Amino acid sequence: MYTIGTSCRRRGTSTIMGTLIFVGIIFTAVIPMMLVVKQADTLYEMRKHELVSLDEERAMESIFFHLETSIDSETEEPIITLVFYNRGVMAVKIVHVWINGGLREVNYLILPTSNEEFELRNLIDPPYEDTVSFSIMVVTDNGNIFLPPSGNPEYSFIDEVGSWEYHVYTIYIMMTHKRPQLHALITCTTEVPNVIVFNDNLENNLDGYLIGVTFDGKYLVIVTQFYDIELRRVEVTLNPNSPAVLVII
Repeated sequence: MYTIGTSCRRRGTSTIMGTLIFVGIIFTAVIPMMLVVKQADTLYEMRKHELVSLDEERAMESIFFHLETSIDSETEEPIITLVFYNRGVMAVKIVHVWINGGLREVNYLILPTSNEEFELRNLIDPPYEDTVSFSIMVVTDNGNIFLPPSGNPEYSFIDEVGSWEYHVYTIYIMMTHKRPQLHALITCTTEVPNVIVFNDNLENNLDGYLIGVTFDGKYLVIVTQFYDIELRRVEVTLNPNSPAVLVII
């Protein structure tokens, strides 16, 4: 008959305690790591959701703007007016305006389906010998960049007297939503007899239609649907101080 000595019992107890300590160390290392991984996954999903939401908001922004020019009667300073139309369902905030590569920080808020006008001053320090062309684009707080489809206005001096110059006048036809089978008839009513400058169908294009004419004056714009339903009839005036007009349907 054999009995277990004290040393054997001590070795067994040590083995059990060592195992328990080892298991405790493993749990102490693994559990925090699992918590950290879970937290990282949660942060990743939150960030991904934020990016998806930001992309959706960015895609929903729909801003159209064109440029109108004038000269201050007192200071003879050239002025460019940004005329915005928000075709989207959410307000858009313009935070930057780039003029010939120069940055201006602004705070223009354009509400849904609304028109807003903002003036740009301090454009140049006259006099200039050559014609100055102004390249303009705007940036929203969501990072979208919009350009005026009218092109770049130019300002020049003759005998130190400044004036705006244009090579073409433009009529913009914009739609708030898609409509089938549109037709536009644009007639210059200044000329005698009246001159038809555009008589054609319009495709479903929410980006708008640019119709250029080579002379100023009064124009009658008639937009119909299915050739017989009149949607818009408006008379507009084009001149060097107003080279572009906007017609909204």
